[in-house]
Amino acid sequence: MNVIKGLNLTVAPGEFVSIVGPSGCGKSSLLRLVAGFTQPADGSITTHFRRPDRHAISMVFQEDTLLPWLRVRDNVLLHQRFMGTRRSNEARQLANSLLSMVGLDSKADAFPAHLSGGMRRRVAVLTALAAEPELLLLDEPFSALDEPTRVGVHRDLHRLARSSGASVVLVTHDLGEAISLSDRIIMLTSPPSRVAAEFAVPFGPDRDVSAVRSDPDFHELYARLWKGMGAEVTTGGEAR
Repeated sequence: MNVIKGLNLTVAPGEFVSIVGPSGCGKSSLLRLVAGFTQPADGSITTHFRRPDRHAISMVFQEDTLLPWLRVRDNVLLHQRFMGTRRSNEARQLANSLLSMVGLDSKADAFPAHLSGGMRRRVAVLTALAAEPELLLLDEPFSALDEPTRVGVHRDLHRLARSSGASVVLVTHDLGEAISLSDRIIMLTSPPSRVAAEFAVPFGPDRDVSAVRSDPDFHELYARLWKGMGAEVTTGGEAR
């Protein structure tokens, strides 16, 4: 059985898109196809990267992928260490700048085991962004965090992603997370998955990701997403 079938999706340069849908609908499989970890049985995935001086794709997983034997700064510099796209002093300055942006400059020489869960997630995002990707893929990377910590990481991610100019695709089961961060939300159907609906998020790129949660438009969009998700879970989309 095909998990994904007849799905057409385009992500614009610099756009932040979230993918939501019922459990098992192929959200994570879609990211793995885009990343090239899995090859499609049919159809194609086309990328149009514009910057030869930048890395194409980086991905942050739900599982912790920090290397425990490397210090925080060295985890952030992992791409530079292997690809050598910057001189060592430039790479170090980049890592220090990124760590400073999320308040972790004092932890640069610490090992991951000495960080909190929220700090580890921030470092994972920084490790991906330090590669300067044109496309950043996020596979439910914040699901293990408590709500206050998650919102704090959202704030840092949003600022870093916007300043980098990367396109971002986030897979999440958290509708509030999707609304807070995204320009557009794609809802998938039950398998075999296709696009059930698209939702434009009515907040600009300079939003305060914490403050929008008290905006009436946030709650109106949340209700629409909840209704759509309910239809997919209970009827397989027959209510559309």
